Amino acid sequence: MIELSKEDKLYLQIIDDLHKFWQPHSGQLKVGKSLINGKASVLFVQCGRKWGKTDFAVYLLWRHALLHPGSTCYYITPELSHGREIIWHNSRLQQFARERDSMGRITPGGKEPLRKYIKHISNVDSRVTFKNGSTMKIVGSENWAAANGLTPDFVVYDEFKVFHPQFHNEMNPNRIVRKAPLVIIGTPPKPGDRNADQYMDFADECINRDDCSHILASSYDNPFTPKEEIDREIEKLKARGEEDVVQREYFGKVVVGGANAIFPMFSDDNLSKHSLLIQEIKYDLKKLDWFCVADPGSTTCFAVLFGCINPYTKKLYILDEIYEQRQENTTIRRIFPRIRAKMEEFYPNSSIEDDWIKTYDEAAAWFATELLNQYNVYFMPTAKHLNKKDHGLSLIKDQMIHNLVAISDRCVKLAWEIKRYAKNDRGDIPKKDDHLIDCYRYLNASANYNMLEVLEILRQKTGDERRGYSLKEDYTNFHSDNDWTWNIIPWEE
Repeated sequence: MIELSKEDKLYLQIIDDLHKFWQPHSGQLKVGKSLINGKASVLFVQCGRKWGKTDFAVYLLWRHALLHPGSTCYYITPELSHGREIIWHNSRLQQFARERDSMGRITPGGKEPLRKYIKHISNVDSRVTFKNGSTMKIVGSENWAAANGLTPDFVVYDEFKVFHPQFHNEMNPNRIVRKAPLVIIGTPPKPGDRNADQYMDFADECINRDDCSHILASSYDNPFTPKEEIDREIEKLKARGEEDVVQREYFGKVVVGGANAIFPMFSDDNLSKHSLLIQEIKYDLKKLDWFCVADPGSTTCFAVLFGCINPYTKKLYILDEIYEQRQENTTIRRIFPRIRAKMEEFYPNSSIEDDWIKTYDEAAAWFATELLNQYNVYFMPTAKHLNKKDHGLSLIKDQMIHNLVAISDRCVKLAWEIKRYAKNDRGDIPKKDDHLIDCYRYLNASANYNMLEVLEILRQKTGDERRGYSLKEDYTNFHSDNDWTWNIIPWEE
């Protein structure tokens, strides 16, 4: 028989005490596995309502504090008053594993298997101090100025979507130094919400990093929540046409649709496989109108879009992009060779000067000057002051609706901008994360793309295709065999 060490016995005792009156449900076990086994340092959970996020977060705090002596653990809420109301005053933090009745209410005088680990509880600063030297404390994100003084060993962000945007920037360097696990948990924001960008940027980062675990958790994953209760809430929302709210609040999904979305018709399904687009245009390269449009930024983002328009079908093909955010790579010497390489890739043996329509944001005059001096290549400035932004966005929507644009799956950042592009609650169009969308608008303006003219041309073209090659064939297309006029026209055989 294997003799357990003192540390192993203590570990098993703590786990047993933790689970006597509270255990993660099956959905929570699935979510927490990667964090508990050490495979992920960041756990990002986009969960639906009634999933049990608060109790699960408190469980993770207790578990880390008890199993790692001397740990400093923080439960961060949007505002301290919120944390004290939801987590502290109802004793969820300090009496986490206390005996409860069948309704989940704490039983007066019930057993408290974890009380023996506690040294002191301070109501003044919402702190629990354990006998092993660990502490748990509630902090509000509004106190971001003091966040750089926090040195955490374990952190929970509850409802990160409404955090003060500066808090994470102040505290995170200290967290990284301590290699402290971070749990971000809550429902995702609406497009256009005040801090939606911060939330979605972090979510995207976690999706792409190997040391992070990003999980969608549905309200239905909680086996203790009556399914019929969730069903009723969802049916009410669907009856009001609020499918985006259903997906966000009950399935934890970031939804493009909704009242604030500027391009609700767009999703990743609208992207086309790049090789298929190239196959579609490869025999018409010389017939197409080619465009290279730049939105130069030396300190923020240098964006370039490459596309072409078939002058006969008026279909726009957006083939590729450049989205450079590293400042050292936004110089003309670094960026233009990349631009030229893509132009040569899509239209081999073309003349960059003669065969391409090249446009740049008129506000970046330095770009045109340096490009002309260094490479003797001329880009034409936009006349964006003559074109209203909302008109340009409306044209893009019309092109999507009428299937007059095909966007390559290489255009990852363009798709990212389009999906996130939403008005705020005041109805204002956003003024950030739109570099490639601006390039798209400038391309249409450079092409003098007029939707009314395009639809009229297509309507006439469709009408012409219905006509036959002779009078009789043409007539047959519009009349059936038993039409009364059939017998009174003398057809010549």
